[in-house]
Amino acid sequence: MLILCHHMPMSPTKHINPVDLVIDLFGGVRKLARAIGRDPAAVSRWKRLGVVPTSVQKKILQTAWDQGIEVSAHDIIFGRDIFWSS
Repeated sequence: MLILCHHMPMSPTKHINPVDLVIDLFGGVRKLARAIGRDPAAVSRWKRLGVVPTSVQKKILQTAWDQGIEVSAHDIIFGRDIFWSS
């Protein structure tokens, strides 16, 4: 027996890459750089690649957790899908 269900449209999503996500969560390039002890120019360069260097991933996680910022290792590696309603 085949049961068909009414298809409910999913909420629209937007993918935020890891760099844009952590910059946003920390409140900007300068705030992130200051929090992890890096030069803001270095953090800005990450944006071109869209990835957080492995050498700073652990530092970002620890600093975020210490500051009560909700971010996971998965977020820092893969980014996050953001759901919103129109």
